Amino acid sequence: MLKNERAIDSQTLLNSGSAMKKVIPMTVMLLTSLVVAIPVGAEPNATDLQQLRMTKVCPRCNLNGADLSGIDLQGAVLTDANLIGANLSGANLSTADLKGADMTGANFQMANLSAANLNAANLSTANLLGSVLLEANLNAADLSKANFYGADLRRANFQGANLNEVNLFGADVEGARGLRP
Repeated sequence: MLKNERAIDSQTLLNSGSAMKKVIPMTVMLLTSLVVAIPVGAEPNATDLQQLRMTKVCPRCNLNGADLSGIDLQGAVLTDANLIGANLSGANLSTADLKGADMTGANFQMANLSAANLNAANLSTANLLGSVLLEANLNAADLSKANFYGADLRRANFQGANLNEVNLFGADVEGARGLRP
């Protein structure tokens, strides 16, 4: 009997060995796909940062994660720019053109975005706590899960915007267009 038990154990080991040969390539493929999925350009481009600071004109710039807190970007042109996770707290972006910019998760706490063009911009999960967006154009913008707590949104245009789970608590929305009751 002992001989048969050893034979079964050997067979089990052989079977588990072939199973391992199948699992290892699958694991390698999975890990490779995860590495490939990591976004390229996770830091701001130094040349783009310098151009923005000198000219305030930087369309399609990579400013991913940039610290632009308190900066004066009044009238800046940042169309289609990458501002994912950028810190723009306290920044002056009044009359800035941010059309089509990706600002997912960006921090605009206490920023001035009065009369800014945010048409078709992505502000999902952005923090706009206490910010001023007086007469801002948010037409067709993705504002899902954005935080507008205490923001000044008077006469802002929200027509066609994605307002899924947006926080408007304490915000002044007098005269705002496109907000559904």
